[in-house]
Amino acid sequence: MKKSVYILASVALLGLAACGQEAAKPVEQPSAPAQTAPEALPALETANAQQFVPEGGSLVPLELDSAGNITVTGTVTGYVAPVYAVAVAQGQTLSVDFKTDSTNLYVNISDAADHSGAALHRGEVEGAKATLTAPRNMTFVIIPYQPRATARRNETGDFSLTVSRS
Repeated sequence: MKKSVYILASVALLGLAACGQEAAKPVEQPSAPAQTAPEALPALETANAQQFVPEGGSLVPLELDSAGNITVTGTVTGYVAPVYAVAVAQGQTLSVDFKTDSTNLYVNISDAADHSGAALHRGEVEGAKATLTAPRNMTFVIIPYQPRATARRNETGDFSLTVSRS
């Protein structure tokens, strides 16, 4: 079958040449763009992130799915809450959406390497949604909490946290 197609193509090209027309040159197929390897994520700075965990709380490393997303649920009781850590490469963006039915739960986001305790996003002031771009390879620490007055009364509140990295 391949020979007959080749012969027919050759005859057609010869016929065009005999008529004084230039034969069409085969069109080269463009090569597929080179696949770039996904950017390697930096190591999670768990030792630095541990400073944000309240007594009785826990550090939860977040492993995002292949699309770069995860949703987790948790509870804040008094001062105790899970603290989440996620590694982000330089230039990547971290988006956090904190949802709760409680009017007394908030979320802060900090840089694990910053030992000053300053938040990059203060949920009580800036709201429940945050979008942060990493200026370098780093670990973001996501800290759900309630204000001191409700924490001292040992109140409880549930939350849902959706995190994405792009």
